[in-house]
Amino acid sequence: MKDIETYIYALMEKGSIPGISLLVGKGEEILFKKQYGFKSLLPQKEILEENTLYDLASLTKPLVTALLTLYLLEKEKGLNLETPIKKIFPDLPFDIRLVHLLTHSSGLPAWYPFYLYTDAQNPGYFPQMKSLQLESRPGEKVNYSCMGYILLYYIIEKVSAMPFKELAQKIIIEPLGLTDTFLSLPENLKPLAAPTEKGNLFEKQMALATPRHKAVADRFQWREDVIRGDTHDCNSHYLGGSAGNAGLFSTCEDLFKMKREFFPAGATILTPESTQLFWKNFTPFDILHRTIGFSRNSSLSITSAGKALSRRAIGHTGFTGTSLWLDPKTNYSFIILTNRIHPSVANINFNKIRGKLHKIIASTSQGPF
Repeated sequence: MKDIETYIYALMEKGSIPGISLLVGKGEEILFKKQYGFKSLLPQKEILEENTLYDLASLTKPLVTALLTLYLLEKEKGLNLETPIKKIFPDLPFDIRLVHLLTHSSGLPAWYPFYLYTDAQNPGYFPQMKSLQLESRPGEKVNYSCMGYILLYYIIEKVSAMPFKELAQKIIIEPLGLTDTFLSLPENLKPLAAPTEKGNLFEKQMALATPRHKAVADRFQWREDVIRGDTHDCNSHYLGGSAGNAGLFSTCEDLFKMKREFFPAGATILTPESTQLFWKNFTPFDILHRTIGFSRNSSLSITSAGKALSRRAIGHTGFTGTSLWLDPKTNYSFIILTNRIHPSVANINFNKIRGKLHKIIASTSQGPF
């Protein structure tokens, strides 16, 4: 693995990442697992450890929210992918179906700072959903949307009559024996977490740059210290740690345990028929191919998988520097975990870095591919 180590050390030297944890597996066998570099740079340097917990950011979408949604569709009569969300929430003014939310084709905007407009008298985000404006017609194009997955959070709670985190614990985390996976980190485990940004400068700048939010953002009490053990994403952080779009913390090994739930032959939570939906392209009308919860490597634009994985591979990335890709052609799993936004968010093409990592491992004579 000399080539990959050379590349990783070059990334650290450039300041692209503090450190990185990698895991490559085939089927149920771990072929390669190693960590390099630092867990923390501020307020002091700490060496990256095997049990480091990462803020997985948007990996929460497929690993928890999409999985729970399909679980409920199996259990609840009268609900399916084509169910209009008005059947669940009649007051919402959108002609959106569940499949649109799950495949980022609802037309809902990518981002909205709900947390800026909540207080003790107006808790939660759901009342603000009505004010969102669709940017395209549902089912017309792919427009990646955290808002869609926040709406799924509320749908999951309404249909299951359980808090989101409790349902995830009951259906996913406990049955799979995920001892290092959390939707809220206990205080005593926060030192194990890889820190992310110093404050929320990146999201603060987004809010300040949007005229409709600027005045409120100017008055908002933004986090200023290094974020560690708390969700970096503000919408999730201010909703108790997870809003369906982000919030999951985990390790390489626990992610490797979870990945079998997306292969029909190994799934224990869903039926094989439901599990196949994670692999089906639901958006052939767009250059971005989306399955339930995942991106598909058959997209006409380059995905973070690159050309090292087959066109049938599915995967997802997280803003903090994480990714998971699964390839049914080879039965390989590729997990990259970094806290690349520590201590600040750099303007780099991290998908290109992910693709290069895949390519190096695939091409090395010692690699698993």
